[in-house]
Amino acid sequence: MQFRKAISEIKGLQYLAEELDLKSPMGKRFLMDTDMFCSEAELNIEYGLLDQITQAVKADQKVISDIQSKLSHLREIRGSVDNLKSNLVLDDVELFEIKSFAMNCHAVLNLQKELKQVVIELPNLSGLIEILDPQNTGIPSFYIYDDYSLELAEARKELRIAKSTNGDSEIKLEDLFCKAQEIESKVREEICTKIRSFASDLEIAIRKLAHLDLLIAKAMQAIQLNFNRPELVKESTSYIGMFHPMVKHELEKQNKQYQAIDIELQKSVCLITGANMAGKTVVLKTLALCQYLCQFGFHVPATSAQISLVDQVLLSVGDEQSELSGLSSFASEMMNVSKMVEESKKHSNVLILVDELARTTNPVEGLAIVNAVADIFYQNNIRSVITTHYSGLNSYFRKLRVKGLDKDLGDKIITQKNINSYMDYSLVEDNTGEVPHEALRIASLLGISKEIVEGAQNQLNKKASKEEIL
Repeated sequence: MQFRKAISEIKGLQYLAEELDLKSPMGKRFLMDTDMFCSEAELNIEYGLLDQITQAVKADQKVISDIQSKLSHLREIRGSVDNLKSNLVLDDVELFEIKSFAMNCHAVLNLQKELKQVVIELPNLSGLIEILDPQNTGIPSFYIYDDYSLELAEARKELRIAKSTNGDSEIKLEDLFCKAQEIESKVREEICTKIRSFASDLEIAIRKLAHLDLLIAKAMQAIQLNFNRPELVKESTSYIGMFHPMVKHELEKQNKQYQAIDIELQKSVCLITGANMAGKTVVLKTLALCQYLCQFGFHVPATSAQISLVDQVLLSVGDEQSELSGLSSFASEMMNVSKMVEESKKHSNVLILVDELARTTNPVEGLAIVNAVADIFYQNNIRSVITTHYSGLNSYFRKLRVKGLDKDLGDKIITQKNINSYMDYSLVEDNTGEVPHEALRIASLLGISKEIVEGAQNQLNKKASKEEIL
C-alpha cells in the first residue's frame, strides 16, 4: 500500500502528513509515493537513517536549517530531465532550473559534510555546474554566455556595433540578429548534448534530496510531538503510553488532558468493552495509526512500543460511506467484515480492527455475529481487536475493559464539558464476559431528564424481576 492510499483511510495519518514541515515539492511527492515497509530489514535501514537525522537535528540545528533552506529552493525538474533523456533541446528556463537544482544539490552535499556523518549520499554534480556556469559566478541564473563560443561572441559584438552606429539598415540589423540567434541555438544544442550524460545522476539526486527532505521532516515532527522509535518484533505488539496526536492536540486546545494507554496485542482475538464515551473507537484508530506510522518509517506516538509487522491493516470503524453505495450501514459493515474473515481464513499476516461489530442490528443476533466473527479470528490466530457493548461473549476470548467512571467524583458536578476529566481510559483485563452498565449513570450525571433515566431504570428492574421468577 502506498502512503497516498493510507491517508485516505486514516484521518490521523492525514493530519500528521499535513503537519510535516516538508520543504520541497519532491519531498511531498516522495512521501505520497512511499510504499508500506513489510520487510523488517528494509524498515530497520530506514529507521537507521532517521536516527542519524534525529541526532543531527538535536546536535546542529543551524546546519539542518541551512539544508532545509536549500531544499526549499528546489524546483520540480522531472519534466526537464525527461526531455533531456529524450534528446530534446531544452529552453533557457529548463536549463536555468537544472543549473539551480545542481547548485542546491551541491550545497546540500557540502552542508552534510559539516555534520559528523553524511546521511544521504548525493551524486557529485560539479561537472554539470561547470558546463552551465562557465564563468564560475555561482549565480543560479542561466544565459548563453559568450564564453561558450568565439563565433557567438563575434556575432554579438558585430550586432552591438551595428546598433550603436545607427547607420545600418533595419534589414542588416535583422540579419545580424538572426545570425546571432542561429549560433546561439547551436550552442544551446551543444550544451544539452554535454549535460545529457548527467540525466541519471539528476534522477538519483531528485530522489535522494526528496528522501532527505522527508527524513528531516519526520525527525523534527517526532521530536516536537514526543514520538519514539518502535522495536520491531515477531510476536506480540505492545505499546506503553500510546496516544492519538490529533485527539491529544484537540483536547489541549480545550485545556483538557489526554490520557495515554498501555495495550498488548497477541496473535489472537481481543475484545474491548466499555461504556459510551470511554474511548474505545479512539483506541482502534490509534492502533491503526501507529501500525501505519511504523510501517511507513515514522516514529510512533508512544513512550515505547514493540511492533510486529503486518502485510495489511483492515479497519472497520462504522464511518464507511454506505449511503453512497446504496447499502445500509449494517450491510456495508457486513461486506467489510466478510472480507476480513476471508483474509483470516487464508492465515494472512494482517491486523484487523473492528469497532462495535453488528451494533446496528438486534442484540440477540448482534451478539451471535460478534461471537461467530471473533471465533473465526481466534481459530486462525489473527491479531485482531473488536470493540463491543454485548455481554455473553465466549469465555475463551481475551477481554479488556475500559475502566470508565472509576475515578472518585467526590462532590463534583459532572457536565458535558468536564466528564472526560473523570473518565479513566486505561484498559484492564476482564474475563467476566459482562459489559459495564454505565449508560444510565452517565446520563444521570450529565443532567439528562430524570423522567428518561427513571423510566429506563424501571424497565431494567422489571426485566430483572421477570428473570428472577423464571
